[in-house]
Amino acid sequence: MRLALLLLLAACGDNLDNADKTQPPVVARCSEAELPAELAAIPGVTSVRPAECGNYVTGTARCFNISLTQPIDHETPGKTFTQQLWLAHRGCDRPMVVADWGYSQDLFFDDELSVLFDTNTLWIEHRYQGASVLATADWDWSALTIANGAADMHEAIDAFKHVYGGRWVSTGASKGGITATYHSYFYPHDLDGAVPYVAPASRSRIDPMYQWNLDTTFTQLCAQHIRDAQVAALTTRRPMMLARLTPITGAGWESTYLELMSYAFDWAFWQYYGVRYCNQVPTSASTDDAFWDFYSSFSGILDASPGDQEMSDGALDYEWLSEQGFALQVGAHIASLLADPYAKETMEDHFRESFPDVTLPPYDGSVTRSVRHWVTEYAENMLFIYGQYDPWSGGALDAPRRPSSARFFVPNATHGAAIAGLGRTEQAQALAIAARLFGEPARMSRMERALDATTTRSKLLEQKLAHQLLLVR
Repeated sequence: MRLALLLLLAACGDNLDNADKTQPPVVARCSEAELPAELAAIPGVTSVRPAECGNYVTGTARCFNISLTQPIDHETPGKTFTQQLWLAHRGCDRPMVVADWGYSQDLFFDDELSVLFDTNTLWIEHRYQGASVLATADWDWSALTIANGAADMHEAIDAFKHVYGGRWVSTGASKGGITATYHSYFYPHDLDGAVPYVAPASRSRIDPMYQWNLDTTFTQLCAQHIRDAQVAALTTRRPMMLARLTPITGAGWESTYLELMSYAFDWAFWQYYGVRYCNQVPTSASTDDAFWDFYSSFSGILDASPGDQEMSDGALDYEWLSEQGFALQVGAHIASLLADPYAKETMEDHFRESFPDVTLPPYDGSVTRSVRHWVTEYAENMLFIYGQYDPWSGGALDAPRRPSSARFFVPNATHGAAIAGLGRTEQAQALAIAARLFGEPARMSRMERALDATTTRSKLLEQKLAHQLLLVR
């Protein structure tokens, strides 16, 4: 009922917030000496465990693994699950960057914003992922909704404001970027702003507009050479490719792996590598050795393996298939050349085969449609960053019209787009918005470190997606 009301009000330019804005704000209590005890006293927190920050947090920080009790269904509280949070604390007086990156959470790491603005970070493991899963007896597919994911973020933010009273800004990249956007839509008063990166808002269960974007935007000669290489791998160079795959895959599996390597090869190239690697793309004049070296290195499929958490992997598919939608990643130039059943299997086919007793609901894109409209017309204090040559930019949200928000496309950038990659004028504009959200200017001397943090974060998220290459069509 509440979701329906939210969608209706969004169409009128308004929205609701779970928080009663007439209530006095929470008085934050944060002291460096008493921090562990203060964290443990946060409502809903059941465990606070000091941890090593690891190699991906720069400078001085104290890190904690934290467990937080959340309702399985925020609309009908009752049963609960434990959500895992990863806090890197730099100071009680520092701003907070918060994100649900959309997947499991394994490490502490910085991102561009935390480096540039010297922030604390609170990373929220996504529901039904990693260690934030439901007990088997309580597993409820129907509670895996956009609204519940946004409510998880809202409850965590509300809880941690008991300790952190400064500026709060959300972020996230890819699935995490659209997750941050969904949260801002449902709870626009939670934060001082949001900076989603490469956030795709798909328009259907498997959205063909992504392929239209590839066809109309990726028109350079490099793009055609990549498509030609895909076709050649399955036709003129097929015997050579099969022969070289045999020692790797074993006899009988060569054709399957070749088609899995090829079905979305162009998509993967642009998502992870981009124009900097165009000089390595083979042509019809290239030797078989050069062709194989390029194709096997850039496909990624030989390094991918199925995930070891079947239920969590299924939860990702369920989110995409039921509400969030996904991209059509197989181009028309390659679709007719695929014959292997594994390569032709769709995400929906895979989910139904893996979970035959689960009822997959019809696709409902109403939330994302409302979010698209809201971002364009009403979103305040939001900074969207996309990559010019990221295939996921085919699902980019339209530019916000409110003057406090903006959208930028980083020239030549992939799915690892960052503010640091913008030209001087646009970078200054983007950083001016971010500085307003954080209440202080960016530390420009850290720009190179910020770019390194973005590269690390992108690689960490890429590892999350590696086995999904085997599952999504």
